[in-house]
Amino acid sequence: MLKRKKEVAYNWIKERLLQSADVDVSRFSENALSSELNMSRTPIREALLQLQAEGFVEILPNRGIVIPDVSVREVNETFALRMALEEFVVREIAGNVQAEWLKQVDDNLELQKAAVIRSDVPEYLVHDKAFHDLFLDRYSNSLINNVARRIRERFFSVGMNVLRCKGSVERSFQEHCAIVEGLRLGDPERTAAAMHQHLLTGKRNVLFWQEHADDGLSRRF
Repeated sequence: MLKRKKEVAYNWIKERLLQSADVDVSRFSENALSSELNMSRTPIREALLQLQAEGFVEILPNRGIVIPDVSVREVNETFALRMALEEFVVREIAGNVQAEWLKQVDDNLELQKAAVIRSDVPEYLVHDKAFHDLFLDRYSNSLINNVARRIRERFFSVGMNVLRCKGSVERSFQEHCAIVEGLRLGDPERTAAAMHQHLLTGKRNVLFWQEHADDGLSRRF
């Protein structure tokens, strides 16, 4: 029962952390969460400790819970790991693409395109996540899958801000199309190169946003 309550608290807190970059962390005190979720503080404390271990929050003495900033080092290390994992995955699957699975990818691209037309960044991010998950699920390696998903989630709220910069969503979508074109041609190296360029663009965008987040350069749609 305690484990189940911890999972409920963990999923509830994590979902709200991923929904917005401007989360009111005062709601995440043990007392507030205990009242809101109608459970004791023990499973909530364990859920918060797990989220801290995963980098989503920090628990500071006498200050409570804070959302840690993403450092330049963390950006570089995270994208290096994503490149190693996701380029490997698409290279491995590119030579054996089945029509039924490729249709799922194409359907996802259509949903992305509709979100781009509407300038709907939150909706685009949902389909962006699903796009990358399609490759991980296709390769079907649980260790790679878990690591890749977890490190991508860490940057979800940052991605919300980055993709609101003028032209970022359109560029991301075009890079997704380039990845799929490599798959359609059955060319592992072309597909991996397109994924590398996509992730490199993502890293540069995050670093640029970090540097200029407060100077008005991150213009909205």
